[in-house]
Amino acid sequence: MLASDRDPRSTLLTVALALVLLTAGCATLPSSGPTPDDLEREISDAEPPDDVAATVEVTRTVDGETTQYTEAVWLRSDGKSRIETSAGGTDTVIVDDGDERWHYDAGHDWATGLETDPNAMSYLEGLYAQQERYLESYEITTAEATTVDGRDTYRVTFDPPDNETIERSINILIEDTEYVIPLATSEGEPADRSVDRVKVWYDQETLFPVKHAIEGDGIALERTYRNLSIDGGIDDERFAFDPQAAGANGTHVETVEFPSIDTYDTLEAADAAVPFAVAEPPADTLPDAVELDSITSYEFPDENRTQVSLQYRTPDDETVSVTTSDGPRQFAVGGDAVAVGAATGTIAETDAGTELQWSCGERTYSVFADDAFDDGTAVMVGESLPTGC
Repeated sequence: MLASDRDPRSTLLTVALALVLLTAGCATLPSSGPTPDDLEREISDAEPPDDVAATVEVTRTVDGETTQYTEAVWLRSDGKSRIETSAGGTDTVIVDDGDERWHYDAGHDWATGLETDPNAMSYLEGLYAQQERYLESYEITTAEATTVDGRDTYRVTFDPPDNETIERSINILIEDTEYVIPLATSEGEPADRSVDRVKVWYDQETLFPVKHAIEGDGIALERTYRNLSIDGGIDDERFAFDPQAAGANGTHVETVEFPSIDTYDTLEAADAAVPFAVAEPPADTLPDAVELDSITSYEFPDENRTQVSLQYRTPDDETVSVTTSDGPRQFAVGGDAVAVGAATGTIAETDAGTELQWSCGERTYSVFADDAFDDGTAVMVGESLPTGC
């Protein structure tokens, strides 16, 4: 709730805003109303409601190509959610009951289920956390009282700070995933475009982002919540999903399990925890300024595979990682054939850097080198590993 709801002056503020809204459809907040600083504090302190239900209209334009679709959403603060999307004649349903998440594609009669990460941020938490990121990266330049779909809101405009360059990517929450949209060409070169401003229409009572728009060179992204119900109560049945009953023609069902993850302070501890020797590169083969940052093991139940990754990092956050596994990865990067000692592997250039992988006996190894490092770094580190090949 707004701090003004807890302040003795809240009655005067409510009357003042009511008079403004009666005399104009959209007016700059009066001097007695919340200032941009007030709203910044209120947005930062806002907590998600217990539940939200709405129909969301989405319009996305990139380089003149516009996509429009609608979503029916039911969201609860305990992490349960249901999103039904209709786009281009294709209907999809994403249901999370707190323990398992299902993604159902009606057009292809395909359902994929995966275990819900207990540490993951809920959809509602993500919406409010996104507002915090705007406050960190932008400045509030205008704040106006207006309405969206009959609901009293504050329309807040965020602009980049003067004389500062913003990151060349933007974040937008679409369905139940926050996407980072790079502002670059397919060749990886920066595109001549920027994000000019972000506008958010906040519900005056709960600070829920009723409408959300991003504007930039060749980019326009907008989400509007209509028929919005806040704290109206949503029954558990809304979050139930039976994959076999969903499709009339017999749904193809696939389940995905999250890996179990452990971290270790020393290589010796990691060696003792897994059924294979973890390969460590000699220090003199690593790029200058990198230091061992983390040692992490991953156990993938659906692949019957375990891996240990050594992550090396520079002060500028450039990375080299070395991974030892007792089997090949299900989703390997692939690439061109390359010799690694007496073994043959593959090497691929990605947007982030170079990835090298190869097998030796019952073990699979991979090396990733950030694109900030010299060409050949991945191969040099890989050939230095004591693998016996």
